[in-house]
Amino acid sequence: MKKGLKKRQESYEEYSVAEGDYTIKSTDNPKKKKRKKKEKIKKAKDPKKIINIVFIILVIIMVMIATDVICVSRYNIGPFFAIRTSQYKDGGTKVYYGLGYKVIKYNQVQGRRDTKIGFWTMPYSVEPTTISTLDLAIEFRNHPEETSKKFTGEFLRIIGDISKIDKESNQIELQYTDPDEAYTLKIICPMAEEDSNIEDLEEGKEATVIGSVKSFSLATKKNPNTVTMSDCFAEQ
Repeated sequence: MKKGLKKRQESYEEYSVAEGDYTIKSTDNPKKKKRKKKEKIKKAKDPKKIINIVFIILVIIMVMIATDVICVSRYNIGPFFAIRTSQYKDGGTKVYYGLGYKVIKYNQVQGRRDTKIGFWTMPYSVEPTTISTLDLAIEFRNHPEETSKKFTGEFLRIIGDISKIDKESNQIELQYTDPDEAYTLKIICPMAEEDSNIEDLEEGKEATVIGSVKSFSLATKKNPNTVTMSDCFAEQ
C-alpha cells in the first residue's frame, strides 16, 4: 500500500524552520515538471509548423509580386502592393518600391507617359532612343522576333513621313514603303489626349514622333508589318 501511495503522489511537502516556526511548501512533482518542459520545447521546435508558416509567407509574397508584374507590364495598371516613395516635378512621374521590384509611372508634360517595372536598380530615364522608319523597317523585316523583344515597351523617337492623319481617332500614321513592299512598315501613333497638336500636322511631310512601343505585328494580306505606339507627341 505504501509503495502504491508513493507512486500516485503528485505533490509533496517540505518543512523548514524559520525563527522557531515551520512553513509548508507544496510543489509539483519534479518528474512531472520535467515532462511538461520537454513537451513545451517539443511544441516550440516542431519543424513542420515552422516550415509551413515560412512556406505560406513565401507564397503570399510571390502572389503579391506576380500580381503587380502582370498588371503593370500587360495592362498598365497598378502597382497595388508597392509603396510610392517619390514624385518628379516633370508633370507627375511617380516612383514605387515593392518587395524586390520598382515601378516608375512616367507622366511628363510632353514626353514619356508609359509605366515601367524592374529591379530596384532600374533608373529614371526620359531620353528616347532615336531611329528612322527606314532603319526600323529593315531591322524588323530581317529580325522580327529580336526586334520585337528589343523595342517593345521602349521609349522611342521615330523620324518619318506622315502617311495618314485621323483627327476623329486622334492618331497619325507614319509609313516607310519600298518598291517591292518587302520592307514596308506602318507605324500607328495614337496621340496623347492632352496637348495634342494633331491640327497642326500635315500628311506627306516628315515628322518626329516620340512615344512608347506597344506591340509589333507581322504582315498580312491586308496590312504590312506594323508597329503600334502609345501616348505619342509629334512635331514637324
